[in-house]
Amino acid sequence: MNSVIQCLIGTKPLTRYFMCGDWKKDFIQASPAYANVTSEYAQVVENMWRGQYGFVSPKDFRQAIADCSEQFRGNDQEDAHEFASFLLDTLHETLNRRHPRPPPERDMTVEEELDFENLDDKQQSDLQWNRFIRRNDSVITNIFQGQIQSRLMCMACRHTSTTYHTFTELSLPIPVSDNNFSELGDANGPPMPNHQPSSNMPINIYQCLEAYAETEVLDGENKWMCPQCKVKRPATKKLMISRLPLVLIVHLKRFSTVGHFREKLSTNVLIPTINLTLQNYVTSSIAQEPTTYNLYAVANHYGTMSSGHYTASVSDGMSSHWNYFDDTKVSQIPESQVTSSAAYLLFFVRTQPR
Repeated sequence: MNSVIQCLIGTKPLTRYFMCGDWKKDFIQASPAYANVTSEYAQVVENMWRGQYGFVSPKDFRQAIADCSEQFRGNDQEDAHEFASFLLDTLHETLNRRHPRPPPERDMTVEEELDFENLDDKQQSDLQWNRFIRRNDSVITNIFQGQIQSRLMCMACRHTSTTYHTFTELSLPIPVSDNNFSELGDANGPPMPNHQPSSNMPINIYQCLEAYAETEVLDGENKWMCPQCKVKRPATKKLMISRLPLVLIVHLKRFSTVGHFREKLSTNVLIPTINLTLQNYVTSSIAQEPTTYNLYAVANHYGTMSSGHYTASVSDGMSSHWNYFDDTKVSQIPESQVTSSAAYLLFFVRTQPR
């Protein structure tokens, strides 16, 4: 919990929103338990930024979380990704300016879906984003939420079916295999193709992005019922980012299930602190927009599945110094030590054109 709080406190637009009191204008108290989480979080932000205390123990905030979600009760270690998702969703729901929410729009008819497929990517993306913000408009939407395009294409007739969904965190797989690879790019550029790293060798974050965006072939039992062919056909499925958020949270999927067991991948993912470029992973409709990000916070997980510890590395944003938070201990670290094989959640801010 502490590592996620430190990363969110380091998210300047969100902290400014709470420190200026703007959250009170948007605050919804329809659900007392969820509302209490938001008000206690606001108190944590204020206590940390007023500088009155050497350290802050968020006991009331933790109790508010426990009262709201059974998942986070007790003294078991919480998964930082699950906690971040829960907290951001709670903040969104209690600060949503669309209150009361209008009813959801009906699904498109078959004819409307066909018309939708004839639109270009930008028209499709804008249409679906407007449908989303009709019912969702909060500080979380403004800062963290982006959009993913998912496109199915029949391999026989090339008919497509395109859907869009909103994301707050981008979960990236860590590609591993039993084969080593002979050459490794650095953190500042995409890798050479066909690299298959082993679990104990470092990889490049662009390899994670390639694995996420890799075209998937649906065949055999997974064939797609093509609306145009009227029969099940082999098809391709492709994911692309169609709207980039101001702040991109990347979740490295270090925990996986193998058979009956859960295991942790300790692969060192090489991550640039500046100029992460997503140019190859966005739709053509936004390819001309700024697609680079700079890292400003990392939540780290040390240890095993059953016994672990979280820390956070956060840039102060003003002097280019990085602070390392380990519960009540705070120290400065060089930029070269910001990322390691413990990196779990990555917080990037989008660069703006000068």
